[in-house]
Amino acid sequence: MLGTRSESSAQSFVRTQGAGYRYFRKLHQGQPLFVVTYGSFASRDEAQAAIKNLPASVQASKPWPRTLASIQQEAGAR
Repeated sequence: MLGTRSESSAQSFVRTQGAGYRYFRKLHQGQPLFVVTYGSFASRDEAQAAIKNLPASVQASKPWPRTLASIQQEAGAR
């Protein structure tokens, strides 16, 4: 959904968008990056379908599905 160097920006986005949004911290080029995610889906197809139901402002950022394993790997690679 969103990647930002500012944890407060990630927190604000999550607060504004509501339930289902979370964020995690990872390192990108040696710097912290806070990545906002949305939902948990049984399949990639379900995740793709859910994108169409997100607010237009969120869809404009061109979100893409990620596996939980890839998120866990990035979040753990600090």
